[in-house]
Amino acid sequence: MENSEFRYIHVGYSHHRAPHRNQLERRKDGVLIRLQVNGTCRIDLNGISHYMQSGDLVMSKPGGTYQLFIGEESGGNGQSHVDSTDYYVVCGGEWVDHWLKGKEFPDVVRIEVNDDLLSLWRRLILEKRNLHENNAEIIACFAKLLCLMIERSIVTLLAAGCRKDHYIAYKLKQYIEKHATETLTLEMLAARNGVSTSTASHMFKHAFGVPPMRYAVEVRLSIASDRILYSDMRLEDAAEASGFRSYPYFCRAFRAKYGKSPSDYRMQHREAEDT
Repeated sequence: MENSEFRYIHVGYSHHRAPHRNQLERRKDGVLIRLQVNGTCRIDLNGISHYMQSGDLVMSKPGGTYQLFIGEESGGNGQSHVDSTDYYVVCGGEWVDHWLKGKEFPDVVRIEVNDDLLSLWRRLILEKRNLHENNAEIIACFAKLLCLMIERSIVTLLAAGCRKDHYIAYKLKQYIEKHATETLTLEMLAARNGVSTSTASHMFKHAFGVPPMRYAVEVRLSIASDRILYSDMRLEDAAEASGFRSYPYFCRAFRAKYGKSPSDYRMQHREAEDT
């Protein structure tokens, strides 16, 4: 591909229903990243065997060796039926070298398999298949974003491995951001993670400095701010579409954060654009 930051990007999705093994590979440069999303396999990485299950991510870095075995997991869970699914990306270049420099990513780590990560992986696969577009820059951007999202997942879950409460707080935060415009209650958030409301509130505040429902309000205010500035929605509609069920409460919260009413906020920014 023609991009100054990447010498190559290979990405794909594999579904094996019969035994399979690849040739022993030795990485000269770049990185190979593989995420097991279903079934099991065995990977020999730098001469050490790893038995992979759903959520296990492997990173083969420069100078390392890699070999994949599917349906030969002796010592694994003893399954005779082969059904293994994974996503992979192999990339190298100036950006990858800079990204890997100074970082100590584990060879194998279990991460959360979520729709955000998989949809990004699928999008990169589709862009690579699009052979009749000048999309090298788009491919490079998706590849960077994928690598950085994988890094964030690894860093977050490694930190959470030391403190279970950090992991729960992260899950709460992620859920709030994804569902901010919907009805949210502390009871609902706590129940989703199997903890009491007081524990959920304490964990979240300890990790992020504010209670979870206050954070939900901040996310909603940020959404509402964008709707007020960049759409012609009525202020009441912008508030409701951002998750606020009470317009007077929205106005009070908005003024407390931005120092002015929603109508003054919109007017001031539009006057600034006209000058």
